[in-house]
Amino acid sequence: MDKLEVLEATLHGEKTDRIPCGFWHHFSQEKSIGEASIQAHLDFFNAIDADILKIMNEHMYHVPTSISKPSDWAKLQVQNLFETPYEAYIKEIKEIKKRLPNDVPVVATIHGVLVSAYHATELPGHFSNPQNMVSRHLREDPELVAKGLQSIADTLILLCEQLANVGVDGIYYAALGGEEYRFTPEFFTSYVKPFDKLVIDAINSLDVMSILHICKDKVMLPLYEGLDANVVNWAIHDCQYGLSEGRKLFPKATLLGGFDDRAGVLVDGSRTQIENEIDTIIQTAGRNRLIIGADCTLPPDVAIWRLRAAKNHAHLN
Repeated sequence: MDKLEVLEATLHGEKTDRIPCGFWHHFSQEKSIGEASIQAHLDFFNAIDADILKIMNEHMYHVPTSISKPSDWAKLQVQNLFETPYEAYIKEIKEIKKRLPNDVPVVATIHGVLVSAYHATELPGHFSNPQNMVSRHLREDPELVAKGLQSIADTLILLCEQLANVGVDGIYYAALGGEEYRFTPEFFTSYVKPFDKLVIDAINSLDVMSILHICKDKVMLPLYEGLDANVVNWAIHDCQYGLSEGRKLFPKATLLGGFDDRAGVLVDGSRTQIENEIDTIIQTAGRNRLIIGADCTLPPDVAIWRLRAAKNHAHLN
């Protein structure tokens, strides 16, 4: 079976000759956009002969107006993609696809609606603070801010359509906002989840694989039930919900993950420890509908031999 055939069979719960893996990390700033980014992705693929190549998205959402109070969000409109940084992202993906073997599944990354709003209005790196401006404004006047979030969701859906047009095999949607310390479950369900659902449903309508990545720690995983992504990934090492609980919450989905992304055996363990961890992951999650991966992006200096070792052992199962 080639790489695409293995992935398709995995998504449908069919028998495969190996378990696929999906590992990725951010590249250095000088390799984050343009030709340098293209080459960095190709080098990473070639170094591990990756089962899936996820394209990192360092092209942040932007808005053409200043946001300083909740009512400003209502001024936002759906954007022309070709007047945004996403135009360059689409070009990078087209070029990467041209230089890859045809059977390599290519997955594009889209930052979720809430974090896209954050990227557009604040400096990166502090989204985890529940008092960042986006979260604060949303709590202060959810109806007004929701109007702006709707325009962002609609713009992201246009981006999904363009990515499908250039031939990506999947879209990795990084959802944020469902952490225990940010919103109440009722508030999240009313004012964040509907926008995530809009984008996930749009991806599903495009006949490409939808990957729901639930980012950050202490996620309230049950709140994401009903987002019918093909694949679900979350930080099992930073919340109370492991792979077996995920199987119950998302019975039709393929699970992606198993390894800790910032510590543990994939970061600093031996080959034997990595292989033993894969065996444990398979025993916990079952072999079907499983992609071996990590909680989130790995450190940029992760040893390539460790990723190859993980992939090679997964392929024996």
